[in-house]
Amino acid sequence: MIRKVWDNLEEGALCLLLFFMVTITFVTVVTRYVFDLPLSYIDQLVPNMFVWVTFLGASAAVKRRAHLGLSLLYDRTSGRARLVLDALILLGCGAFFLLTARYGARVVSMQMENRLTTSLGYPAWIVGLAVPVGSLLFVVRAAEAWGRTRRGAPVPARERGGRA
Repeated sequence: MIRKVWDNLEEGALCLLLFFMVTITFVTVVTRYVFDLPLSYIDQLVPNMFVWVTFLGASAAVKRRAHLGLSLLYDRTSGRARLVLDALILLGCGAFFLLTARYGARVVSMQMENRLTTSLGYPAWIVGLAVPVGSLLFVVRAAEAWGRTRRGAPVPARERGGRA
């Protein structure tokens, strides 16, 4: 059960976030144009959710090895060279996202000093938390995908995407 939740963590969160984003957008459009009663203060919520969608989506993509990548060099390599290139890609992406997580955590700690969002009044760190959480998830999922590749385990059909 825990494994199933872990394997579908990003997808579940993304489904919920996208559902709420669409619902909130629909409600604000209806109230604005049908009832002439704009709920403009709620408009800030959707872009804030989009930050979470961006980082969770990156993590889900790397898990499926479906994120964008320049494959010209990768496609021309095979065997040991491809394994070395895979490791270099993992190290490069991992280093970048670990630095992003570290910087994001510093920003979140600054946001925790009683900073609230302007229109809705909820803590700004809830939005900022997407950066370190999503970045760390990216690193973990990249390592998992690399480990599967290293063991020669195929990417499950439901997770098959493009090359990392």
